Amino acid sequence: MAGVVLVLDEPTVYLPQREVDSLFRLIRQVTTQGVGVLFVSHDLDEVLDICDRVTVLRDGRLVDTVHAQDLTKTDMIRLIIGHDPDERAERRPAAPGGSSPSAAEPLVCARIEAATGDVLHGVSFTVNSGEILGVTGLAGSGFTEVPYVLYGASSSGSGALSLGGRRLDLSRLHPNRAVDAGIILIPGNRQVDGCVQSLSVSENVTLPLIAQFFNGFLLRHREEKAAARVLLERFTVKPNDPELLMGNLSGGNQQKVLLGKWLQIAPTLLLFDEPTQGVDVGAREEIFKILRGETARGAGIVCASSDHEQLASICDRVLIFARGSIIQELSGTELTKEEITRQCLMSVAR
Repeated sequence: MAGVVLVLDEPTVYLPQREVDSLFRLIRQVTTQGVGVLFVSHDLDEVLDICDRVTVLRDGRLVDTVHAQDLTKTDMIRLIIGHDPDERAERRPAAPGGSSPSAAEPLVCARIEAATGDVLHGVSFTVNSGEILGVTGLAGSGFTEVPYVLYGASSSGSGALSLGGRRLDLSRLHPNRAVDAGIILIPGNRQVDGCVQSLSVSENVTLPLIAQFFNGFLLRHREEKAAARVLLERFTVKPNDPELLMGNLSGGNQQKVLLGKWLQIAPTLLLFDEPTQGVDVGAREEIFKILRGETARGAGIVCASSDHEQLASICDRVLIFARGSIIQELSGTELTKEEITRQCLMSVAR
C-alpha cells in the first residue's frame, strides 16, 4: 500500500470515545503498511495523540510545520491564534458588583415532566440573568435533549417554561413561538439544522428579519446585503462576503454566522448544543467572547456539551444527567473538568 495517502477530515466529530480509539488503532495500523495519513482536525488533544507532524494554518496561510513531539497544547494554541493564550479569559468574570447570579430572581424556571419517549423525566432547573448553565452526562443520559425541548423542537409530554414572568406550555411550544418569546437555539448539527448550505451567507443571516427588507412584494437585495455585511463585520466572519455560499465557510465561521443571525434579535434565552463542535481554537475563543457579551447584557444561556473542559471554562453551574434526570449540580470550586468527568462516570453506578 506504499504511495497511498488517506485523507481524514474531522473524522471524530460525531464519534463516541470508544469509536475514536478504534479509529486511531486503524490509523496506526495502516501507517505501518506504508500509507500516509493526512488528519484534519480542530481537536488539539487528538492531533497530539495521533500525528507525527503538525501543520498549522491561519486565515488560509501556512503558519508552521512542527514535529508533534516538540509541541504542547499551549504551543499549538499560540500558533493558531497568533498570540499567547490567556486562559483566564475563558472563565467568565463574576457578575457586576461581585454578586452571585444565584442571588437574583431566576430569569428562567424550567420543568420537564416527560419528553421524547421518557428520555427526560422529572427535570427542573433555573437559569439566572447573566448566567451560563451547562448540562452534560454520558451518552444516552438525556442531556442533549434539553435545548431542543426548551425550544419546542423536540416533543414534550408535559412541562412548563417560565421566561421573565411569561409561562410557556412545553407540550404546545414550537420554534416560531419560542423565537417570539425571545428563545433561540444553535443546534449541534449546524449544516443540517442551523443553516441552508446552498444559500448565500446574506440569505442565511438575514432570515429572522427578512420582512424588513421587502418593499411590497419585492426584496431589496442591496439593503439586505449591506445589512449582512455589517453583521459579518461585527461577528468577525471571514471572508466578509455576503454573496459567498454558506457551505463554503469553515465550521467556525459558519457558527459565527449563526450567532449573528440570531443575536441580532437580542434573545433573552440562548440554547446551545455543542457550541464549538468542529470549531478551531481561534474561533472558539471568539465565540466565548460573544457569549460573555450576551450574559453581560443579562441574557441567560443553556449549553449542552460533552466537552467537559469547555463547560468548566465558561459555565457558572453544570448539571449532570443520568437516565433522563439531574443527579448532580456543580458550581464554585467543584466546577472543574476533572470533577465533571468524575461525576459523569460515577453516574453509571448510581
